[in-house]
Amino acid sequence: MNGLVRQGCDVRLVELVGAGAPAFPLSPEIAVSSLFDRPVKIFNSWFRIVWRLSRLLKRERIDTLVVVESTHALYGVAAARLAGVRCIVWEHFNFNVTLNRRKRVWGRQIAARWADDVVVLTQRDTALWREGTTVRARLTAIPNMAPPVTDRPYPEASRLVLAAGRLTEQKGYDLLLRAWRIVEQDPRSVGWELLIRGDGPDRAALLQQAEGLHHVTIAPATGGIDADYARAALFVASSRYEGLPMVLLEAMSAGVPVVAFDCETGPAEIVRDGETGSLVPPEEPEALAVALLELMGAPEQRQRMSVRSRQRAVEFQESPVMARWKTLLQHTSG
Repeated sequence: MNGLVRQGCDVRLVELVGAGAPAFPLSPEIAVSSLFDRPVKIFNSWFRIVWRLSRLLKRERIDTLVVVESTHALYGVAAARLAGVRCIVWEHFNFNVTLNRRKRVWGRQIAARWADDVVVLTQRDTALWREGTTVRARLTAIPNMAPPVTDRPYPEASRLVLAAGRLTEQKGYDLLLRAWRIVEQDPRSVGWELLIRGDGPDRAALLQQAEGLHHVTIAPATGGIDADYARAALFVASSRYEGLPMVLLEAMSAGVPVVAFDCETGPAEIVRDGETGSLVPPEEPEALAVALLELMGAPEQRQRMSVRSRQRAVEFQESPVMARWKTLLQHTSG
């Protein structure tokens, strides 16, 4: 949203329920409002939600409503149609991932048929939407933005492998620890350490699994993750599924080569296999271990990948990503 403001767009944030301060810093030019001051259930309050949102869209003379995440398309699309404004549904999840929420499935069906546009994060997801439902909306892939590219030198002497994210089944850290057990048995791993940075419900199970491993640290999440990227020689991503993982964009912007499972969406549209890192078949710890060991033993290759990672990250910077959003918004309002 801040990027759109810098592109000259008038942006307003409407929350279903007021939730206090935003999770991310917002430009002071972005007005924030909410439809309700206490929690409501979408189905029980559907008519009230649609009515209030449509009135707000008319009153504020909104041109385009961007619905963030398809669950909210259940009411957002109807409100936009009632108000006579364009509606873009911006989906952050892999189409095949529902997290057992029927509302997400139904929201996608509504978005595909009745929204003006659906924006997904990857080209692969555009194919999944077309395979999985009848799409009448315009379907566009626009990636997440990467943080600014750093210019600090690659830490050639580093022997740190970094992983970062929520400690959940999705992130596959149980698979990573299985891979690391193989890594520790190989002489090429001497001096190397694995740091898993994050919080989540799987912490206890992962700590138990890590018993007997000599060079693994599972540390709490921190607001200072940049310091970890600055000293990491490699970044490893073991997710079972993703949308478009921000951690890979962060690692590349920091010049850290990536080793990742090539899960259905995400990594393959960020990492160029053999150039900026290595992609391996999903959920195969043995393949992950092999790729890590190969790069551990190839310092010159890691150095080259670091340079190419930063070059690749330029394609995900604010300017090119926001230009795609602005083109889309101009098209839908025209």
